[in-house]
Amino acid sequence: MYKIKVLHLFSSDTIGGAEKQTLLTTINLKNLSDKFEPILAAPKGTFLYNEATAKGVKVADFRCRGSFTPTGVWRLIQIIRKEKISVLHVHQGKLYWTALLMKLFFKNIKVVLHRRQDTRHKWYAAKHYRLADKTLTVSDAVRRGLIRYEKVPENKVRVLYNAFDFDRFLKEVDAGEVIEKYNLNGKFVIGTVAAIVSLEGKGQQYLIEAIAKLRTEFPDICGLIVGDGAGKPLQEEYAKKLGVDDIVKFTGYTAEVPKFVKAMDIFCLLSCDTEGFGNVNLEAQSLKVPVITTTVGGNPETIVDGKTGILIEPRNTEQLISAIKKLISDKEFAKKSAEAGYEFVKNTFSKQRFVDSLEKVYEEILNG
Repeated sequence: MYKIKVLHLFSSDTIGGAEKQTLLTTINLKNLSDKFEPILAAPKGTFLYNEATAKGVKVADFRCRGSFTPTGVWRLIQIIRKEKISVLHVHQGKLYWTALLMKLFFKNIKVVLHRRQDTRHKWYAAKHYRLADKTLTVSDAVRRGLIRYEKVPENKVRVLYNAFDFDRFLKEVDAGEVIEKYNLNGKFVIGTVAAIVSLEGKGQQYLIEAIAKLRTEFPDICGLIVGDGAGKPLQEEYAKKLGVDDIVKFTGYTAEVPKFVKAMDIFCLLSCDTEGFGNVNLEAQSLKVPVITTTVGGNPETIVDGKTGILIEPRNTEQLISAIKKLISDKEFAKKSAEAGYEFVKNTFSKQRFVDSLEKVYEEILNG
């Protein structure tokens, strides 16, 4: 059966959330779509290139350092011609103009831009979205930001929640090694997984403060802060200043996030400024760990407040303390929250649902 070819663009050497979501998108399309064939354009030898190849996704070697890099533009033209591409799906901001330029060379090419961050851009950025056939956003919060601040026409923007690799979390996750290494046995563990860019970071500062205030009332309480960055030494010093450096454990970066989340009794994502879509909230719920998260960005779309987790205002230590106390004291609520979160993620963010939604976008723009 003939399939319409979609070229996914991401010229990156790193291993980040956007790269992983791009990989999942191509894998899911390959495995679940009977209408579209994904091809990934990425630099040879990179994480994206190697992982996609290993999963059976067709990959083209493509590197482009900037919007109008001549070698990148020419290479993209070559790939489109050779593979007879109908849709360009761009996952990286610096390639938006590169992809849109293809409309000058190929009369019927369609361009889809994928936006994962709720940040503001220069005045000329809005031109990206007006020229594109469709822009996909990872949350309604990001969609609203594009419409409000960058004046993107509403009919040009569509929410497409991340494809969640639920199968990865169906396997039995053993946290024993983490519990033993960080001396968490018999402790009530409240943790987070996020980059640490400053003292405040993604709200780790307020988790440290909450634990310091709760320590006397709950002697078994313990903090587990997973992540790394320039702010990690500052947070470690802050924990020492508040007298909780003995019970707040800093693990640094890990690729084995499920093991660490499974070791937690409560998971927190306490984003303060922006959060396109708190994917780690889904991971925690899929592991049946109750979630506390902030009202920032797409976070409210990742839980059902009062049912699968608790929403609080950013930078509000008192609200955080109240939410933690609720989950500690009301064990029945915590248990039901964990079970409801598991079902919510499984039903709302399934791979098939993601592919069906993406297919509708492609069909819509191809049919005019």
